[in-house]
Amino acid sequence: MADETQNAPVAGAQTATQGEQKTVPFIYYYSDPDEADQLLHHLPIPSFIDLSQQIAAGKLWHIYNIPAPDKDMEDPVIDVRTNTWVENSKNAQTKVLAEAQAKIEELDQKSEQLDQANDKVDQAVKTMQLVQAQSSQQNVALMKSFTQQAQNTNKMLATMQQTLAMVVKSTQKDATPEAPKADDKADQASDTKQENGGN
Repeated sequence: MADETQNAPVAGAQTATQGEQKTVPFIYYYSDPDEADQLLHHLPIPSFIDLSQQIAAGKLWHIYNIPAPDKDMEDPVIDVRTNTWVENSKNAQTKVLAEAQAKIEELDQKSEQLDQANDKVDQAVKTMQLVQAQSSQQNVALMKSFTQQAQNTNKMLATMQQTLAMVVKSTQKDATPEAPKADDKADQASDTKQENGGN
């Protein structure tokens, strides 16, 4: 049975009481699919009394606390397993089946479109992965090239430093006169003595 929240007061349902119009706060439905009279398949029962507790307790036979059936239904009856309205008319069942088939075909088309969209996404992902792999390979190659260039630059700088050191060393030898050695000083002294007459 349905819980109490399914039954809302129905606006516009009115009954004549003592010459004035009053709004009926509750509408319940009698539904017996085995009845020969089609009216008893979905008979509305207006009530000024809240019967939801009695219906929930199973005290009112074939009375349901449920919203009104869809207006498109020809012969609605209550499905006691789901507590919902279902179509009882054979003609309407054919219509319902046709509508269901149309919905299935529409879902199939949407599924096919979704599959195509998924294929496009998969292709885009594969393309991105390929671009990333190529980019990684290029980055590795650039890093190797940069490392090689840095090593070559370092070697060239080391060579230049050695050359510069040798140039500085040779320049220093040419710029500073050599201090006379002890032998040279003795030779100069004897040369000076001879010039002075041997004294």
